[in-house]
Amino acid sequence: MKHPEACTQCGTCVSVCPVEKVGGHAFVTFLADPEATDYSAWLCTSCHRCEESCPEGVPIYALIMEQRRHEQPPAGYAAAIEAVLACGESLQVSQEDLNQMRATWELERVTLPPPGLVRKLLSGK
Repeated sequence: MKHPEACTQCGTCVSVCPVEKVGGHAFVTFLADPEATDYSAWLCTSCHRCEESCPEGVPIYALIMEQRRHEQPPAGYAAAIEAVLACGESLQVSQEDLNQMRATWELERVTLPPPGLVRKLLSGK
């Protein structure tokens, strides 16, 4: 993937990424260091912290989705999709817990969609 021109490699995205915080190397590793090869777009938790904190407004999540189209998904990914279809979430996080995590990163509160809506959208019915 070509490194986005708008990205200044400031590393803000890396500093807020929960995957990076625990020692993983998510897609933001590539943004901070275009020479990096030890990262995976599939490690993204879809928290959007990277994109929300990017001072240049780089559409990081869209870039992650584009990269995923070119990478083989990990073995556990299918199980996560099944969990989403079964209960609406791959990992169940309460609305309160989610907003507490976001507050830690000084991000605004969000409202999760109801699980029934997620199932309906994913099933296409």
